[in-house]
This record gives sequence, C-alpha cells and structure tokens, in this order.
Amino acid sequence: MNFDLLRLLAASAVVFSHCFPLAGLPAMAAPGIEDFGALGVSVFFVISGYLVTGSYQRDARGYLLKRLLRIEPGLIASLVVTVIGCSLLTLEPSYWSLPQTWLYVLRNALLYPVTYDLPGVFADNPFPHAVNGVLWTLRLEFTCYLALMLVRANRTAVAIGAGLGAAAFLAIPLFIPAWGDEAASRIAFLAARNGYLFCAGSLLWLYRAKPPLWLGLAAWAAFPVAGPVVLPLAVIGVVRPGKLPADLSYGVYIYAFPLQQALAHYGMLNFASAMAATLPFAAASWFLVEKPALGLKSRVAQSRAGSGSSSRPTS
Repeated sequence: MNFDLLRLLAASAVVFSHCFPLAGLPAMAAPGIEDFGALGVSVFFVISGYLVTGSYQRDARGYLLKRLLRIEPGLIASLVVTVIGCSLLTLEPSYWSLPQTWLYVLRNALLYPVTYDLPGVFADNPFPHAVNGVLWTLRLEFTCYLALMLVRANRTAVAIGAGLGAAAFLAIPLFIPAWGDEAASRIAFLAARNGYLFCAGSLLWLYRAKPPLWLGLAAWAAFPVAGPVVLPLAVIGVVRPGKLPADLSYGVYIYAFPLQQALAHYGMLNFASAMAATLPFAAASWFLVEKPALGLKSRVAQSRAGSGSSSRPTS
C-alpha cells in the first residue's frame, strides 16, 4: 500500500463517517477512536508529518511556498465551486449581494478565520447550515507546518511536541469526560491528538525509522485497544513504495462534505451516492488544479537544486 492509496482510503473513511450525521442518523463508532472520520483525519496527520518533514529537510527555503501551493490552489477552487453550486440551493434571494457569500471564499482561503455557512444554504438539512465541516482540519494542519518550520525540524523540539500532545489528549478525557460537548475542550483535544500524530510522523522521518511490515500490522491489531498512540507505527509500517496514476485524496476530502449536504437536501445521501458525486470533482481538482500546482512546486525545487533540494512532490 502506497501513500496515495492510504490517503484515498483515509479520505473515503471521512466520507463514510459523515454520511450518518448528515443524513440525521447516529454516528457510527469505530474501535479505538470516536468514528471512522476521526480515524481518517488521524491517518492524514501521520502521513503529513512524515512527508512534510522530508520536504522541509530537502528544501527549507522553499518549504513554505510548497506548502501553500499544495493546499491553496485546490482549496480556493473548491470554495469558488461551492459558492456557485450552492447558489442553486439557497433559500436566500439576496445570496449574491450579501457579503457573507464572498467572505466564505476569502475567510476560508485564509485558513484561520474558518466559516462554515452560506446564506440560506442547507438550512433545512438534518445537519443544518454547515456547508463544509472539514475545513477546520486544514487550519490545524497548516499550523503544524508552521510549527515545524519554526523549530527547523529539530528532533528534540519535535519530540517535546509529540510528548506534550500525547499527554494532553490522553489526559483530557480523564479530567473532562464530556470533552466533546464544549467547544474549548473539543478544540484542545483534537489539536493535541492531531498535533501528536503529526509530530510522531515527523519523528519517524527524522530518525529514518521505517517500521517493518509485521510491526505495522501488529500496531493495527492493537489499535482498537491502544488507539491513536500506536497509529504512527501502524500507518508508516504498512506503507510501501509506489504511486497512483492520480492522487484524488485531497479533492475527495475538500469536495465531499458540501456534495453530501446537497445529496442529503434531496434525501439521496448514502456512501455510494456520496462517492459517485465526489470522485468526478476530485478528478477535476487533481488534473486541472492540483497537478499543475505541483508542477510549480517542482520548479521551486529545481531553482534550488544547487542547495541540494529535490523536485519530487511529496504531499
């Protein structure tokens, strides 16, 4: 299993998980973690920490630009497409003249002032108003990118980050059993867990530790009991060389939620319909936006070839 396939499976797990609450059904729990969506996001953070650290070490000066080129073009395109598509579903007659409509693109493109709703869109859905509920993870992931750059991928600093993250996400449920009910405790828990996973993936790269396949499989077997603590070993341990013809995972991730909401609006939401609707958008995102942006990443790397950087896109 290569990184492309594993990321696609992780994105599909997020889609599967969201089918339940978006259709007004109870979420399906997953062994070792809250649900399959949380598992998918956790896998993403491990892979991101591992690959992005390698990217930083190969070309520290071009690192931030490469990160922006990987996230922003596809994201901005998806935000524009979402605003246009939702204009067909809105109950708000002044949709195009309201500043909230345009701010949806601007704020979410800036990553940090995340906005989830558009005027009059999905107001009557079982999960009302939220247009794209996964955008918060991009903000957290980019924060991890910045933190890695700030500490210059220093082993000791990354290890401290992993330790603090692990301690926090293990302690929060003990002291706040209902951590998911309040925004502050929920944000703290998710930031701690995913920060730990990113740092743990980073450490595996920094120490050039490649867990053998048997250890990766053993970690997956232990996951229902040990949870995210063993997930870095499980993920990196089962990955092998290779690439898919197209990396659709990011497109699936950023387009699925609004498409699922649209399907729920018409009472047609299930996993099969969600994937059938999402994959064409993901393919268009890859071939028309993301792949050309990766070409720009390669140019950045080639321009720094004298400093030992690599032109191979990694994530």
